[in-house]
Amino acid sequence: MHDIKAIDFTEPDKRVEQVTRLFSPISLAEMDAVKLLDRFDTKFIFQTRDLVTFLDQAKPFYRILEVENHFVFQYITQYFDTPEFEMYLNHHNQKLNRFKVRKREYCTTGEFFFEIKFKSNKGRTRKTRIQVENPSIILNKDEKTFLKQNSPYKAKKLEPKLLNQFRRITLVHKSDNERVTLDFDLGFHLGNNFVDLPFLSIAEIKKERLSGTSDLGMILKKENILPMKFSKYCMGSVLLNDQLKYNRFKTKLLTLNRLKNDSIYSSSFVGL
Repeated sequence: MHDIKAIDFTEPDKRVEQVTRLFSPISLAEMDAVKLLDRFDTKFIFQTRDLVTFLDQAKPFYRILEVENHFVFQYITQYFDTPEFEMYLNHHNQKLNRFKVRKREYCTTGEFFFEIKFKSNKGRTRKTRIQVENPSIILNKDEKTFLKQNSPYKAKKLEPKLLNQFRRITLVHKSDNERVTLDFDLGFHLGNNFVDLPFLSIAEIKKERLSGTSDLGMILKKENILPMKFSKYCMGSVLLNDQLKYNRFKTKLLTLNRLKNDSIYSSSFVGL
């Protein structure tokens, strides 16, 4: 089993760092007005080499989260599931009203949260979380109580599964109730196996309603990048565990292969 702190990050791309400093900043306190913990999500995947271009085009429409002069943040996420991967299979089988359970380290600020994500049969995502002091993969009393109150799972039925690392940029629209996360430098660990996806970036547009347009969505659409459902937990799990059922994810795996083969980073990718 991996400890949640057992990952070292490489230095971020300097071009990404440079373009983030051209945005108007927004603080954590200001961003509280657009938490959007109950929302609709739309995801897109694209080449990381295009991230700087899309950020540059987004500057007129969005502000960027800044914390202590940081604009790019590191995250480590430990997912939990049943021994039989019930949560993974519920997602794969497109079961409605499904859950994800995870503990996340916000490396830049040194905070830890125990989080539960719920996907409703209406397509809404609801995230609940509590801040915790202990990064242990063993759930404590407060976490067990929180799990029982917010999910159908009991702690004794769960075990640590996939460990995930990535970098994130968070944008907040200047006039609309919209947040955007841009994740890149993804890596996954499961047992002694690991896979890195340096070529992959994931944009997630979070809005209170499905209706209405998104400026980032329009930027991506102009480049023929269309919405795609994409779960980091599910894709990391299927890449590292060849015993899992994955037929519904074959199209996404083909898309990852296409991005890998088109990427200048393809030689460093392991796993497909």
